[in-house]
Amino acid sequence: MLNNRSTAVTSPAQLGALVRKKRKAQHLTQGQVAEFCGVSVKFISEVERGKTTAEIGKILNLLNNLGVDLYADSRD
Repeated sequence: MLNNRSTAVTSPAQLGALVRKKRKAQHLTQGQVAEFCGVSVKFISEVERGKTTAEIGKILNLLNNLGVDLYADSRD
């Protein structure tokens, strides 16, 4: 269910911007996020820059650790 805090994400760049915003709002460095997510700083950096080939499983783990719920909605 969407609410007033929901954001439609339609591109890797938008997802990366959301990740960066959440990370910074929690006063975390890329290194800190990488450590508690079990990924490299390079991965965090690539996600935040909107890399199109980032691994979905790692992205879902990253979002979960940042407190972001991901919802899919059908447009039909």
